[in-house]
Amino acid sequence: MAEGAQATAGATVVGNIVGAPNIFFSNPFPSSQASAGLPFAVSNDQNMRDSYIQQWNFNIQRKLPGNVVLDAGYVGSKGTRLIVTYGDLNRPIAVVDPRTAGLASLNARRPDQEYLRAVTADKSVGNSIYHSLQVKAERRFAQGLTFLTAYTWAKSISGPSDIGGQVGGGNFIGSPQDIYYAQGDRTVSGFDVTQRFVQTVIYDIPFARRLHGPAKYVLDGWQASTIMTFQSGFPAPVSFGVDTTGTGVGSRPDVIAGQAPNLPGDQRTWKRWFNTGAFAIAPFGRFGTAPRTDAIRLPGIGTVDFSVNKSFRFKESRSLEFRTEFFNLMNNFNPDPAIVDLNVRSITFGSVGGGVRGITTRVIQLGAKLNF
Repeated sequence: MAEGAQATAGATVVGNIVGAPNIFFSNPFPSSQASAGLPFAVSNDQNMRDSYIQQWNFNIQRKLPGNVVLDAGYVGSKGTRLIVTYGDLNRPIAVVDPRTAGLASLNARRPDQEYLRAVTADKSVGNSIYHSLQVKAERRFAQGLTFLTAYTWAKSISGPSDIGGQVGGGNFIGSPQDIYYAQGDRTVSGFDVTQRFVQTVIYDIPFARRLHGPAKYVLDGWQASTIMTFQSGFPAPVSFGVDTTGTGVGSRPDVIAGQAPNLPGDQRTWKRWFNTGAFAIAPFGRFGTAPRTDAIRLPGIGTVDFSVNKSFRFKESRSLEFRTEFFNLMNNFNPDPAIVDLNVRSITFGSVGGGVRGITTRVIQLGAKLNF
């Protein structure tokens, strides 16, 4: 005890300050207010446990004719006790029609009446499962040719939430809807990519190797290369955002039975990227039935880059390299997933960029490099 401090029965002593206790278990936040300067709060579950990941794989490798090595395998993983962030753990328990006459205020119906505000909460209740087929074929450089082909077919399921800020800035990762029904938020992960194919080829064109003189100087030394990438789109939720349950939590829309949300590729247009008829506004008195993610699939990637270069050698230590590069050779337009309208209340719901056709971009780049 600090010098000069005095202790009295039933009082707290801190340094030279003597006063009556002002924090009790029955009122742990005496200075908190339901409004004004602190409209939110963050909490951690007292029973939180460390997350852990289990991984396993099985691979078969085989050497094929033509110096090609084929590698095929199954890769899986499982996440347990993953951290889930709930937007409001202090929401009213009962789901009601918020239009009900005489309904008490939102704060009056919160379970913790000592803390009348939304409480963001972290709990270690999430889990995930991932399965994939991964195939790779590689040819080491021989006779002027090398290539690498990789294909992945995968599925990732998780819930009741994901952490995925790297995927669309987190905009394509749906949030939990009903904290008392975690199973309803278990769905395809927001970062799931069903299929991905990448092909790279480098080829030293051999047809002029046996030529001599000026013809060899002009026609020999050409090299062609390409990178092809094709990838499925990320899953995404369809938003509604209206409180239909009187809990202060925005609902998702309903899914219409018998309607496939994703359209075949030949039916997709700028004004109708997915089947908008597969969704409807959720009624008051309950949450919507649309999944947390994977309500629809966003645009994927399909691009081919190609280059041709020629090397002119003047002396042993001097050469000139000329390159011609084609980015997006096939002039495909890959829509930015962020411009797909996912709001069921929007007049451009289901369109890409408001229904206005995007601009395709093919870039041709010429370059030269002198080595000496």
